[in-house]
Amino acid sequence: MRFMNANQRIVFVCGPDMTGKTQIAKELAHRTGIPYFKASSEHQAFISSRQGKNELFLNQLRYADMRVFDVLKQTGQSIILDRGYPCEWVYSGQFNRETDELMVFHEDESYASLGAKIVVCIRSSYVGIVDDIDDKITAPVLEELTDGYQRFLSWTKCESKLLYVDDEDLDREVNELMEFLGEK
Repeated sequence: MRFMNANQRIVFVCGPDMTGKTQIAKELAHRTGIPYFKASSEHQAFISSRQGKNELFLNQLRYADMRVFDVLKQTGQSIILDRGYPCEWVYSGQFNRETDELMVFHEDESYASLGAKIVVCIRSSYVGIVDDIDDKITAPVLEELTDGYQRFLSWTKCESKLLYVDDEDLDREVNELMEFLGEK
């Protein structure tokens, strides 16, 4: 069942590290006037998960994420989300972190009912690229994460777009996304 509000825009900007997601999402928000959101707990949750404490991502997935969905469903508010449940599915698989796949699938169906769109930023090559926060995330890991996002796109019920960011041309990237969102 679709609950979509024709004026509501919900956009998840996802992808492996070092693809410019934050810069792209912020510029898209600036140009569209849609509020931008990135969880301030993201880095703490990732660091703690690398130390064997998986609770933060799992608790956010199980308890916080659906509350955000409810707010969006009830208010009709538009939002650009820097990361989200697609990233949880991909990263938990890559780093063998406990997750709740049923909740991920439930979130996907729920967001699809609101007409949410998912943008996955990727590079065609990660040669020489290392994450700026965790030096264990090197080119081979980034390539595996890209493969994970490709698998995610094969089953999501949300409309999605792969955005190649190799040229790092922010204007082109955002223009492509504006067209994808029907904003142009």
